Amino acid sequence: MSNIKVGDLAPDFELEDQNGKKIRLSQYRGKKNVLLAFFPFAFSPVCTNELGELKEKEDVILKLDTQILASSVDSTWSEKAFAKELGVKFPILGDFRKQVVPLYGALYEDKGFAKRTVFVVDKKGKVAYKREYEPGIQPDINEVLDLLKKLK
Repeated sequence: MSNIKVGDLAPDFELEDQNGKKIRLSQYRGKKNVLLAFFPFAFSPVCTNELGELKEKEDVILKLDTQILASSVDSTWSEKAFAKELGVKFPILGDFRKQVVPLYGALYEDKGFAKRTVFVVDKKGKVAYKREYEPGIQPDINEVLDLLKKLK
């Protein structure tokens, strides 16, 4: 299991989003920052609130030259239904095979689900922010927004 720190180069990956489109982290390098949010389970209460807040703040985040990518170990089908229920347009990536979460140290290996962890990857591909939360705690997106304002 990786232990990524602020300043490290973010591991590149490719996963399918809720619409079956392949998304690579590196496609944003040199163009946009990326807010990468790993969450435990689609449809769970805190995850629903977390992604709902990201949806509410999406316009502000986009204006800060940042792409939102959310990911859990749910299937693409679950992510599609979750995105539809929330009305989310940003990519929700299914990591059902658990290929990416271990690269970011964001997997409870003993439990088999993603740790609630928020990363910001800057335009150079480096980790500019990392914060892990207990499963029942909703991330502080305003803290991320403060950092994004400095990166712009």
